[in-house]
Amino acid sequence: MTNRKLLVVASAIAIAVVAFLVLSNRPTKGTQFKLAANLPLTGDLAVYGVSVRRGAELALDDLRDQDPTHNKIVIDWQDNASEPKTAVAVMQRQLASNPDLYTSGVRPQTMAIWDQVAAAQVPHFVWIFERIINPGSQQRNNIRTWVNLKDEARVYLSHVDELKPKRVAILHTQAPSYQDEFDVDVIPGLKQRGIEYFRETYPFEGADYRSLVAKIQQFKPDLVILGGWQSHLVGLVRAMRPAGLISNGNVITTYDLLDAAEVLGKDEIEGVCFVAPTFLTRSNDPKVVSWTAKFERKYRVSPLYTDAYAYDMLRVVHAAIEKLPQNPTQGNWIDCIRSTKIDGVTGKIEFDDDGSLVAEVEVAIFRDGNVVPLMNELSVGAAK
Repeated sequence: MTNRKLLVVASAIAIAVVAFLVLSNRPTKGTQFKLAANLPLTGDLAVYGVSVRRGAELALDDLRDQDPTHNKIVIDWQDNASEPKTAVAVMQRQLASNPDLYTSGVRPQTMAIWDQVAAAQVPHFVWIFERIINPGSQQRNNIRTWVNLKDEARVYLSHVDELKPKRVAILHTQAPSYQDEFDVDVIPGLKQRGIEYFRETYPFEGADYRSLVAKIQQFKPDLVILGGWQSHLVGLVRAMRPAGLISNGNVITTYDLLDAAEVLGKDEIEGVCFVAPTFLTRSNDPKVVSWTAKFERKYRVSPLYTDAYAYDMLRVVHAAIEKLPQNPTQGNWIDCIRSTKIDGVTGKIEFDDDGSLVAEVEVAIFRDGNVVPLMNELSVGAAK
């Protein structure tokens, strides 16, 4: 045999050995991995926890259909009843069982257990809007497959650049996440643009929305930005509409207007803008159409955006499992999850340096109860 042939054979053997070692170092088929879920399945914030559960369970259905022998993800669903104290009690029980992964929400409940889960170094999928989810220089365990306030602030300012208002009114709940968004990103952006602004905050428990609206009227803004959760936005929109403060795109809100729209009538939300996942604004995408039909067959309701992001969370976990070594450490889990890149139902799924989804979002507007990309309307107007 010539030296060349010997080299080819040796190379082939080396490749085969490496492939064998890589494959043999993977978890065996049928291995079970435990995800502990600590979510508001009842209470004031149940809309979010229920959505996470629905999306995740639909993903598990699809994984079983695609490969019945796949590495199984077993989820321990626990209800924190929208109460931080209950979330702490649930977390203590769950961590005692040494889960491979953790997920919690929403903000009040997650923040109550944040430090303890980080100390356990368990990979933690967080359902919160915070700009930064790994604030410590050494902290890496928090991961997010949800939209967030970092991307939202960017969209707010792009809307400001499009409308070119002279006066902007800001109303948001006193949650630290919203304080941070407006202090660090939005208000400095308005100042940089030379725009006069008025800012008022209100308690998480709610407020006298009529008095807040009266203050907005006195300021006479060209644009109003609203930050808050479902119940807050319902109260604010219902106070602003009869006061004549909503007209064709001059009000823009956070993502939660989608959840508030489940309560508000279509006449109430007509012409209100919000920061929207492109999963909803580009809903004619064949992949989204197919997924939505499948969701509606299972649950007999239309999906909320959180349903889709939860579905993608489980797909990320599954993709990460395919890269894990045998007997993975928590560091292996975190590295494999944060390096995962897949095409999800919500768009391209990849993570930034902080562990947050690089979310695909844009400005949308409600028209006759439907979500329409504002860009489409602006394009039509420019063409006229």
